[in-house]
Amino acid sequence: MKRPNQLEVSCPHCHATQNEPAGAISTNCRACGRYFKLNLPVRDKDKDDRAARSNAAIAKASREVYCIKCGAPNLVAEAALSTQCIRCLHYLELGDKVVRGVQTGKLYAYDDVLFAEGCSFKGMEATGRRIEVRGKVFSKLRATAEIVAFAGAQLSGELHAPVVRIEPGAKVKVQTIECARLRVAGDLEISGLLEATEILLASGSTFSGRLNNPDAKLQVEAGARIDAESATCAEMIVEGELNLPGFVSAEKVVVMSHGRMNVGRLNAASIEVSPGGMLQGLIEKYTPRPKPVEALVDPEAAGEDEPQAEAA
Repeated sequence: MKRPNQLEVSCPHCHATQNEPAGAISTNCRACGRYFKLNLPVRDKDKDDRAARSNAAIAKASREVYCIKCGAPNLVAEAALSTQCIRCLHYLELGDKVVRGVQTGKLYAYDDVLFAEGCSFKGMEATGRRIEVRGKVFSKLRATAEIVAFAGAQLSGELHAPVVRIEPGAKVKVQTIECARLRVAGDLEISGLLEATEILLASGSTFSGRLNNPDAKLQVEAGARIDAESATCAEMIVEGELNLPGFVSAEKVVVMSHGRMNVGRLNAASIEVSPGGMLQGLIEKYTPRPKPVEALVDPEAAGEDEPQAEAA
């Protein structure tokens, strides 16, 4: 039977139970004689409330930072300027960064990066959450949110981000763009790979390069100028003037009112031309795109060559 102000504790070695005073911090087991510390609950309500308020304050003054190298979550102080990943020990530079003047080398930032007007950055690579370019940048840029080139920007290299925006007055000449959404309102020239699921060529934009994006939606607004030999996409919407002297392949082509589409050859499953729109070119018989090789394999045929048991 427990006495007043006593608690029942269990020995971590032999698991025997015994009663100890509520304020005790250690004891010896009466069964096996071994020493062990007690982890008794704190009964001080005021102390519990203070601890709860302290923990809440710490949580409020902290934020969760995901390592850009291994993806592990790290809890750091809100005002921290750097930290080290608890999993891979990668150094993370925190806080917004502003690049001015002439700089080289690599820039690995977790938060936003601004390449200020008049700057010249020739680093091998730069990373950040949101990257703004207002100066001259010759680098591979990676952002977890978006990359934006503003008026006066001169950008070359590679762009990798969920969203890429090229504003009026920006001049971008790159080898590669990988994104989910690309919006072009300035000048864009791509010499290599363009991967995007949605491409918007806004009024006043100029585009030069390859438009080979079989799963993308391409929209050409009035006033956009396109310089591409051929184009492949899932859906093409033309509101302005589109001149493609080569081959165009799409599941669906829509020419809106006042839209002008001049192509060499067109292969599409669906073609819509609104009143006032114009489509000129050789329309070929639609040929579906070949499916991936693995999609053509009949699962039931996979076992045709297996040896069959003979009847006795």
